[in-house]
Amino acid sequence: MGMTRKIEIDGKEILFKASAAILRIYRIKFQRDIYKDLSALKKAIGKNVEDTSTLDTFSLEMFENIAYVMAKHADANIPDTPEEWLDGFNTFSIYQILPQLIELWGLNIQTDVSAKKTSSNDHPMTTPLFLLRCVQLGISIRDLDLLTIGLVNDMYAENSNNAYKGYKEVATQEDFDKF
Repeated sequence: MGMTRKIEIDGKEILFKASAAILRIYRIKFQRDIYKDLSALKKAIGKNVEDTSTLDTFSLEMFENIAYVMAKHADANIPDTPEEWLDGFNTFSIYQILPQLIELWGLNIQTDVSAKKTSSNDHPMTTPLFLLRCVQLGISIRDLDLLTIGLVNDMYAENSNNAYKGYKEVATQEDFDKF
């Protein structure tokens, strides 16, 4: 499953894919946490105006790595290194591509379920925390390609909601039969 989007780069339509597997692929390939890197890129790009952004060379490399992983995830025929993949393009603006990748990532992490129980020790999401939640839910690494991060987070919230005592009424078999 996952979320896909075609983005034009240097006159070519490139397919990008965001799924729960991206967390692990990015971590294995670059030994970095994509949550932290995307957060840093969002801050650095600011309001998407070149004059006010604080993008440095390291930020540009993070962008290239994220774009490469998302493109490679969508198309296995892409070269095996970001450098080889980038050699296929002339110049292009990070300010045109990055917002679209961030939007695609946002669709990937979108959730529909809210947790009924909240704790004071809620941590910001990181790759290790996400993978821990997958293990707790019994989701295999192979399954991550079929799921979005948002769906996994919804499953985790629903699993946590099972112990919530604040529901007013619980449906019975008779209620389901009437439905």
